[in-house]
Amino acid sequence: MVDNSSAPSRFEIAPPDPELKRLLPLLGTWTTQEHTRDSVLGPGVPVTSTETFRWLEGGYFLAQTYDTVFGDEPAQKGVNYWYSDPEAEKFRIIFFSNNGNFTEHGNRYEGEAAGGKLTFQGPARFQYELDADGSIKLNADGTVTVAWWLCGEDGEWHPWMRNTFTRTDG
Repeated sequence: MVDNSSAPSRFEIAPPDPELKRLLPLLGTWTTQEHTRDSVLGPGVPVTSTETFRWLEGGYFLAQTYDTVFGDEPAQKGVNYWYSDPEAEKFRIIFFSNNGNFTEHGNRYEGEAAGGKLTFQGPARFQYELDADGSIKLNADGTVTVAWWLCGEDGEWHPWMRNTFTRTDG
């Protein structure tokens, strides 16, 4: 009889990628009230958003729900799933919302930590500053700032808005 007690289980799962720890400061519920700039989408408008981040059980995916209003438009509501792709050394986001059908190009972001920033690119581009430990930086007042760009008709990224999120859950 062979003793298999020390053999790894074929159902054994690797732990979550340590890179996901960079996202820990986002956990909780946040709000912002800002204004977009004029862009390929039209004149700048007020924007309000409430966003909640939580780990899915197991810690492999960060789930983000959002309720965002641009000007007088109906609220955009959806969910983003953030995860790490260790083989590509990238972060990835896939999202689903009430403002259109899913498309491979339109509902995915790819992110990379480099130069003290965590930058994602997809239908838009957004960026968080990183702290000395490489995690998303909390400002001195506990807020988090996100810079956004849109691709212009010239094919270049142009600043679109800068959101400062305030934690609402303590």
